[in-house]
Amino acid sequence: MNQQDIKNSDTSIFGDWINKDIVVVEEPFTHIIIDNFLKKDVIDKVFDEIPDLNNDFHKYYNPLEIKYAYNEIDKLKSNIKNVFYTLSHTKIIDKLKQIFNIDNLEYDPLLHGAGIHLHPNNGRLHMHLDYEKHPILKNKQRILNIILYLNKEWKTEWNGDTQLWNKDMLECKVRSYPKYNKAIIFKTSEDSWHGVPDIIKCPENEFRKTLAFYYIKPLDNTKNKNKNKKGANIDGYREKAVFTKRPFDIYDEKIDTLYKIRPFRRITNEDLIKLYGENYKF
Repeated sequence: MNQQDIKNSDTSIFGDWINKDIVVVEEPFTHIIIDNFLKKDVIDKVFDEIPDLNNDFHKYYNPLEIKYAYNEIDKLKSNIKNVFYTLSHTKIIDKLKQIFNIDNLEYDPLLHGAGIHLHPNNGRLHMHLDYEKHPILKNKQRILNIILYLNKEWKTEWNGDTQLWNKDMLECKVRSYPKYNKAIIFKTSEDSWHGVPDIIKCPENEFRKTLAFYYIKPLDNTKNKNKNKKGANIDGYREKAVFTKRPFDIYDEKIDTLYKIRPFRRITNEDLIKLYGENYKF
């Protein structure tokens, strides 16, 4: 992103929370949930500018993750683009530093993984830990996620809730359903198991719509690097997401194979054909 665009972005777009004292919730891991994240007129303009599904969306289609992701930020219209610029502004970064007590917080200039995410009917995102070491900026690590819900209407029977589980993956502690202009913000760590694991049951012409933005900090080289932790590479850091099942999910050998692949590379069409045959459907 262009530094001048960030500097010139309109920082008046946020709701009243930006001027209030926010106390984090530590259970099951550090997070906050904010209603009215953006001003009403701003979120309405953002909603009108959400791009329709097109060939610029990256498609994820496998048993662990079915969604579409749009990260062509420069191609977005002005109001929605300004949200990404403003989330990178020192005003919001300073606020998040104060809330989460992260002195060296930075925005990700590459917006890796950020953008507009659409989950269709039958979509899902299994429980996972995010990557730790930035796959491109090797001296940075991911530390904070923002998920802003963009659906004006969403029924709980459609599922689509963001679930936060405890560190042992034994109990779901938070279920955050899509609600227009609500944001959930949480720290990523060794314990931050989260996902959208229940299959989405919205109508065929509907999508679960979110805006995702991530923050980074300098890679923590002072901690005791555990090369045996889940998904760690030879340096002791995760460079890909690590997925897992919930206690009540039925064991599936094929899905378990994908769990073992995913921490080290993306799942390929060849992987799916090998496991499910050429006419696979999930």
